[in-house]
Amino acid sequence: MTPSTDPECEILIFAKYPERGRCKTRLARGVGEENALRIYRALLAHTLSIVRTTPFRKVLMVDPPGHVHDAFEWAPGMDAYLPQSGGDLGARMWAAVESGLSRGAQKILLLGCDCPQISKESVTSSFDALNRYDVVLGPTDDGGYYLLGLKEGNPSLFRDIPWSTEKVFEKTLNILKFQTLSYFVHNAFSDVDTLEDFDRVKHLEPLKNLGIR
Repeated sequence: MTPSTDPECEILIFAKYPERGRCKTRLARGVGEENALRIYRALLAHTLSIVRTTPFRKVLMVDPPGHVHDAFEWAPGMDAYLPQSGGDLGARMWAAVESGLSRGAQKILLLGCDCPQISKESVTSSFDALNRYDVVLGPTDDGGYYLLGLKEGNPSLFRDIPWSTEKVFEKTLNILKFQTLSYFVHNAFSDVDTLEDFDRVKHLEPLKNLGIR
């Protein structure tokens, strides 16, 4: 295991095992399964390289669960490897948050592996913002979010959300406003789920050297 200097701050990275035909299926319709896999591997490697530079506890949440045992090979450098639970994305995220809180985390950051613009500053500033705000959100251009930070369990943020639609961020924001919780919103970034998404960011690191047009 990689030693962590701040176990009270925990990053939960949601990652799929990089297998052709099983990841980035919408993107594959535009670039083919092999290229979709190459893009996902590049995004995964980028995300992991960023979080490895931070002093926080790093937990990879693995899907499918059967690949937890070999995750250290395709996603090295994490402090722990745990299976994602069953259910929809919201149920899986909430279960991960509960597990992080049970380990003693005081601040938790949920992070996907779809965003080429994520940086060390995105991560560290999120934890800093949680000193002043209840929740931190990083919105995506398509109406979702690429990160969510919180310091208390709040299951309502993960229930009855129209996942994989343009309403995810809006719905989450409405819940925060209804509960009168304070929140900080990062700049919007692009995630890569479709060919249109890829065309918008293919000039950026870590995608520009893949040779995919």
